[in-house]
Amino acid sequence: MATAEMNPLSISGSTLLYPVIGYPVGQVKAPMLYNQLFAAIGIDAVVVPLEIAPADFPRVGPALFAVSNVRGAMVTIPHKPACVDFLDAASAAVKAAGACNAIVKRADGTLFGDLFDGIGFVSGLKRAGVEPKGMRCLVVGSGGVGAAIAVALGEAGAASVGVSDINTDSAARLAGRLTSFGVCREAFVATNDPAGYDLLVNATPLGLKESDPLPVPVERLAPGTVVADVIMKIDFTPLLLAARERGCTIHMGREMFIEMAPLYLSLFGYDGYTSDGIRKLVGYKD
Repeated sequence: MATAEMNPLSISGSTLLYPVIGYPVGQVKAPMLYNQLFAAIGIDAVVVPLEIAPADFPRVGPALFAVSNVRGAMVTIPHKPACVDFLDAASAAVKAAGACNAIVKRADGTLFGDLFDGIGFVSGLKRAGVEPKGMRCLVVGSGGVGAAIAVALGEAGAASVGVSDINTDSAARLAGRLTSFGVCREAFVATNDPAGYDLLVNATPLGLKESDPLPVPVERLAPGTVVADVIMKIDFTPLLLAARERGCTIHMGREMFIEMAPLYLSLFGYDGYTSDGIRKLVGYKD
């Protein structure tokens, strides 16, 4: 089918499926981006959200890949750590973070997992002119995305990474992995007090709901601190608005989202795309 004739919702008997697996999935933006992108470049594939409850995931998650035309999947909260259990092989980032957000079914039927949140986040920072090398970083949230970002910041040369989570055991496990895998100069369990850090990352869902509290005491933010949020559904989250009022540099979650796109495409076998090229293809505005 010619590219000009393809509709983002065209589905045929040969269409390949790439589910977005999560719970909930109402906030995911991947179907809008990738289905538009597949149509623009003439790929007969669709991305569909699948809401799988955590109790069902150990049974349903692996079974999805028995479907012949499911060639890969994108994984979101809360399943990034759990899906590691049924992978046959994984990248170094997955092993260090203990989480996975990208799965491809290889020709022999085995599953390989990778982790793109962190790489996408750091790429977005650098594209915005922020170099994490030498920065003192605070990552609030030690789940899948927080773990990925902590690993990537360490690999990018951050001076230190503090991990804060209401689940201190989870924060301690992540800080321990950062140290044991040698990806970070200094990693430690931290509070959510942002004073003394160069970069603050909100890697929690706080901000998705109007009733959510702020993830950190913003009055402790120093002007000039880089404040980033991973939430993609809202560009200017309450945290980012409060940080901007205090003279901080802010960084939106959608930048991580678009920077991950060429990584997913390459994993799924569609090479040669860049984030800048994808922005032009889909009319994505900075």
